[in-house]
Amino acid sequence: MDLKLKDKVVLVTGGARGIGAAICRGFAAEGARVAVNYASSKEKAERLAADLADRYGVEVFAHGADIAVEAEIRSMFNAVEGRLGPVDVLVNNAALCPSGSIESYSVEKWEETFRVNVTAAFVCCREHVRRLRERGAEGKIVNIASQAAFLGSTSGHLPYDSSKGALVSMTRAVAREVAREGINVNAVAPGMVLTEMVAGVLEKKKDFYLSRIPLGRIAEPEEIARVVVFLGSAAASYLTGTTLDLTGGLLMR
Repeated sequence: MDLKLKDKVVLVTGGARGIGAAICRGFAAEGARVAVNYASSKEKAERLAADLADRYGVEVFAHGADIAVEAEIRSMFNAVEGRLGPVDVLVNNAALCPSGSIESYSVEKWEETFRVNVTAAFVCCREHVRRLRERGAEGKIVNIASQAAFLGSTSGHLPYDSSKGALVSMTRAVAREVAREGINVNAVAPGMVLTEMVAGVLEKKKDFYLSRIPLGRIAEPEEIARVVVFLGSAAASYLTGTTLDLTGGLLMR
């Protein structure tokens, strides 16, 4: 199947590691030009960019920006456009995931989580849509949500879980507004994925987590990335406003 991604410009927030890095690899493998956004993982982002450019012969650009700051998002889009061209596909992947009981969370931590997981995604969507409209172009947005938006967490991630629920709602709302303009907006809701973020928790309670998953295993980042690449491609042209569950059967709807 030709996904028609060759030379498309893809911007992935939080693209330096974990699921984000796998998403960058997936798009680069399809011939897309990829912008790897990072906040603090400069070395990892630049190493990933160099590896993808060498492996797939595509342009890859690592750009540091704190997406919790509105002005830095605008600057990021300008930098990517100047280096790779106008963005065709936006992947809102960056997220904060603090841990603790409900009583341990301050209003400041709650607001910080929403600022990165929801507000930054909104600003990125707004900037992307504005630029697509200015050039009369079609485009794609893929938001990385979580099964926790629907099930909550067993390990104390209330701000994260709540923010991902908001991201799912925002996906539907933006999709309805821009559908007639040829802009597809979808989300994926992964379950547990083998990344640095969950390594410690998984090691302590592996049997518990596996017992909840009908497929009996934890997802690899590449399995999430393949679905994101599909949603960012021409193959998903008739799909919008949808959140796809990638949970190994943990969440069945």
